[in-house]
Amino acid sequence: MDELIPAIVQVIREEIDLYRELMAHARRKTALLVRGTLGAILESNKVDETYNLKLRVLEDELGRLILQACRLLRIPREQFTLLRLAENADPAAAEEIRSLATLFRNLVEQLKRVNQRNMRLIEGSLRYSRGLVDFIANATGSYQSTGLLRPYPAHPPTLSSRA
Repeated sequence: MDELIPAIVQVIREEIDLYRELMAHARRKTALLVRGTLGAILESNKVDETYNLKLRVLEDELGRLILQACRLLRIPREQFTLLRLAENADPAAAEEIRSLATLFRNLVEQLKRVNQRNMRLIEGSLRYSRGLVDFIANATGSYQSTGLLRPYPAHPPTLSSRA
């Protein structure tokens, strides 16, 4: 257990650092969504994929370490928490684990709020785009420079004489 707790703490620190970077990226993405720069948004999505891959690697490593801790502590994996780990650590490590758990929880909540805001921006953009497409698809005319509506000429459908 003496080597396992520092290894778990190290992975959690790395995850926290990555979540901080992800938070900054999500905030930059908010600005991109507001500006509506498609190329920059697509590039940002590629960066999202990189962060997701890094998080997956860290989560796999943390999962492996947690399984070892569960075996040593003789607790089911479902009952494992960082606070439970802190109960079984020396006082200095326990305090750090509690602090990291609180920090991690706060970061996840902040990221969740930023992602929800970004989702609302995307949904609003989609509604606007759908409305614009519906407007254009159902247009019966166009506005002239005078501000008056000029109707489109009505053309009967052309049918082939061979049909």
